[in-house]
Amino acid sequence: MTRLKLLLGIALLLGMMAAVVLCFSPYAPVVQPVMPIEALWAIEDEREESEAPLVTTLECNGVPLAYDAREDVFYCTLGLDNGEEWPELHLTAPGAKGVSLVFEDDYAYDGCADAIRNNSEYWVMAYTETEYAYFRIIFTGLPLLMIEADAEIGAEDTPARVTVSAYGMEKVSSFARIHTRGGLTNGQDKKSYRVETTRRANGTGKIRQELPEIGLTDSLNLLAMPFDRSLMRDRLSWDIYAQMAPESAPFSARDSAYAEVFVNGEYEGVYLMMLPFDIADELAGAGENHVLTDSVYRTCVSYLKPDREIIAHPCRQNTGYAVYYSPSSDPGAALEDYLALLLQEDDEAFCREALAHLDLTSMLQVELFVQAGGMTDNIFNNLYIWAERRPSGFVYHFIPWDMDLSWGMKMEDIGMQYENWMFFPPADRLIRLDPDGQVRAQLAQMWKALREGPLNTQWIAARLEQYMAELNDSGAMLRNAVRWETEDYAADGYPILDYAILRFELLDETIARLVLSDGGTPLFLDGTQYEGKGTAIEWSREGNGGCALGTGN
Repeated sequence: MTRLKLLLGIALLLGMMAAVVLCFSPYAPVVQPVMPIEALWAIEDEREESEAPLVTTLECNGVPLAYDAREDVFYCTLGLDNGEEWPELHLTAPGAKGVSLVFEDDYAYDGCADAIRNNSEYWVMAYTETEYAYFRIIFTGLPLLMIEADAEIGAEDTPARVTVSAYGMEKVSSFARIHTRGGLTNGQDKKSYRVETTRRANGTGKIRQELPEIGLTDSLNLLAMPFDRSLMRDRLSWDIYAQMAPESAPFSARDSAYAEVFVNGEYEGVYLMMLPFDIADELAGAGENHVLTDSVYRTCVSYLKPDREIIAHPCRQNTGYAVYYSPSSDPGAALEDYLALLLQEDDEAFCREALAHLDLTSMLQVELFVQAGGMTDNIFNNLYIWAERRPSGFVYHFIPWDMDLSWGMKMEDIGMQYENWMFFPPADRLIRLDPDGQVRAQLAQMWKALREGPLNTQWIAARLEQYMAELNDSGAMLRNAVRWETEDYAADGYPILDYAILRFELLDETIARLVLSDGGTPLFLDGTQYEGKGTAIEWSREGNGGCALGTGN
């Protein structure tokens, strides 16, 4: 009798525990394997089809899936290294109490890599005792980044919540503040964003998070790349620049990686996740003596930056070219020597002052980088100028930024751009004058090293193959094309490679000819003679011009 009472007591206790779980714990039904089609038909016959989704939250192995509410589709990230075999998937719907889930399609009939690459969709039935509804699951190879904001996201910081998931990693989720970014890109339908992760829901108290392929950071740029149909140019540029500039140097290359982005329950396509410059951290890494108020400037087209404090370029007022900075009581103080250098009319004095105030290595790096990539936007709009204080005065360093208008992207618009020299006034003038030929010699040495390294076309081809694999094998390029109604259903980096091969051959010839020059060859225009804005110039040897690259005209 005592034993019977004990057993009844245990049963009662287990029943009470089950009741507590059902009443007070989130219920997470598991998506079951495929059932016979007749059983699905029977469920449909016995129930009404729900007008609203029965499931809006889904997890795979405890990691949240992204949800496109507009299309009622879940996205599950599985990475790109599965081959034919599927990883173990445990799909659950947290909070979906009273709902049962079952696959209509058996994804296991397909190879995992094929299903991801082909953008295959798998239907799942959700049903209760009275209703049923279907939704779809898509498997992707890229990380997923989800943004939820209560208000419309604009140029001002908006409180939000950000969740990032990548296969094999625990989810990253935090409060954040977010705003749109960019000049001309901000006017496009596909927006770029700046995200800063925070401790509190009101967007205060920045906190670092470990992001897939990016690392530990509290800030992230999400580049929409609306003008670059290949989605590769900015990433290629940064990967090349990482081989040019030491990682330990201030303002070194930024890490980047692709992700698929969702904003307020809508799929927004492929983005490039990129670490922004934290100017305070970069300057602190350069040493205490280098931390200056208003010591970092950025060139810009002034009419695209109406909310910025700007200093008009002394020679370019008619073009709208300016430099913007953070407001302070002494704006532009550290930039005075640089602006004075641009106004220097005496060639001998210009050479003397340029060699004293311009960091020759970073200047020539930017010169060669801009020439190699045909970067029309990285002198007059996207170039940082960092003023370092030294006992002899300020020395100016140069760092490129936002390099999507590059690698032949504008060839369709302005003709055979690969024949044009990109215009970088102080560097071009110093190279042209170069009294003892040392600047041209260093330029040639740096070009030779680059051609043997990251500007080797085989190296570039390998990078492009990697990007194409990520974009195509993940299925993301196809989805991005459908979302934004483009014709770019597959990533194609070969036009970029073709451009690089042709461009580098012309630069090989031009730089070799520069080394043999006596300094008087009019290869470059003086800064005061330029009338355009950030575009390439096609020169002839007549008049006050120069010559097109490698043509020998």
